[in-house]
Amino acid sequence: MKITVFGSSGPLGIELIKQALDRGHEVIAYARNPKKLHDHTHERLTIIEGKLTDQQKIEQAVTGVDAVISVLGPKGRLKDTELSDGIQNIIESMNKVGTKRLVALSTGSVKDPQDRFDLTYSILVLLIRIIANSAYQEIIRMGKLIRSSNLDWTLVRVGFLNDDGVKPVKVGYYGHGNVNVKISRSSVAKFMLDQVESGEYIRKSPAISN
Repeated sequence: MKITVFGSSGPLGIELIKQALDRGHEVIAYARNPKKLHDHTHERLTIIEGKLTDQQKIEQAVTGVDAVISVLGPKGRLKDTELSDGIQNIIESMNKVGTKRLVALSTGSVKDPQDRFDLTYSILVLLIRIIANSAYQEIIRMGKLIRSSNLDWTLVRVGFLNDDGVKPVKVGYYGHGNVNVKISRSSVAKFMLDQVESGEYIRKSPAISN
């Protein structure tokens, strides 16, 4: 398969690229700063330098691919809506070129109808709203834009990421007692690639943890 990765130069993006190449996929990495990927050259890896405002380059990146994976996410307080605007540009570009499959990273701040009350996540989300409300609002808007699109989307909701290796993944919805707050980046990467290959959770928002 041919897969485009947005957020490719961060720790999770780099792990995604590595695992995708190990599986034999062809990867297009969209990066603001390609220098961060110079240690990851591969004959099946193409790097496109661009910003989330570069509609033409985004269209180039999503043309002729089987799926798009976004691991874009806010870090700390934000001063603008670059990330959610970027998601909108990605969605519009995918619609224009006919690419349908989108697997995107999200968090417990984005609710799902199948969720129940979860005290731990309620406290965490409240803290995020207080400490980094701009980041919280971006997460919410990104989720809404993806869910309202006509793409074959999957929102993969996670808690705290760590650098442990690939471990078994628990999949479910918050408040059911089967998902906790920690998961390794390697496990997230594996799960997202599994969804690209299987389509098990199309138009669903599973929560995952180790």
